[in-house]
Amino acid sequence: MRNVSAVAAAAIFSLGAWQAASAADLPRSAPRAPAVYAPVSAWTGCYIGGNAGAGWGSGELSTSSGTISGSSSSARFVGGGQIGCDWQTGAWVFGIRNMFDWADAERSGTVGSGAFKGYSAKLENDWLDLLTGRIGWAVQPNWLLYFQGGAAWRKNSLAAYNPSGVEVVNTSRTRTGWTIGVGSEYKFAPNWSVFVEYNHADFGTNSATFNSPVLGPLTVSGKSDVDLVLFGLNWRPGGWGY
Repeated sequence: MRNVSAVAAAAIFSLGAWQAASAADLPRSAPRAPAVYAPVSAWTGCYIGGNAGAGWGSGELSTSSGTISGSSSSARFVGGGQIGCDWQTGAWVFGIRNMFDWADAERSGTVGSGAFKGYSAKLENDWLDLLTGRIGWAVQPNWLLYFQGGAAWRKNSLAAYNPSGVEVVNTSRTRTGWTIGVGSEYKFAPNWSVFVEYNHADFGTNSATFNSPVLGPLTVSGKSDVDLVLFGLNWRPGGWGY
């Protein structure tokens, strides 16, 4: 029995030695290179959202008799929505956006001397629309700094009143202008981001003329621009992650 056990042990030992020797003779595979993953594009895609903040109007009202109202710095509430799309390449982000906001702003003044003394004028602005392209730099995958600029539209209503308060002229039109701004956007979830930005928009001059049979013509002009500080929230339905 002990002889059988000894023969079996010898056979097992011999088989193990042969397998080790055979394995040593096989060619070894090259070590695998570490896996390389493509960077995730955190900002590519389209979005929709809302914003709110404050607007400061500046400019002046004037008549053919001279300036009747200088710059105004009173803050007004501004709020609305935006829609846009971005495309990211490396750390650069390029995009286009349209933002529409309601902005209740006005200024008024009264002629203090001359033939039209006591006449007054009022310039009102109801809404503004900013269509901009933007260039951004991803400081971190989920943090974007950007500059933007483009076209701006605004609803202007310019009216003049006689000393009794009766409206003698009114012109309402959509003014076209330009806008520039800077901002910062932070992505706190795959579908959601928040932003804060500053924009300046200039809309040129709006004019209207009243022809009095007694006093002659009175031309009223209103020049306006606006500075905006806005806070907003964007939702990206595609869920691009970072």
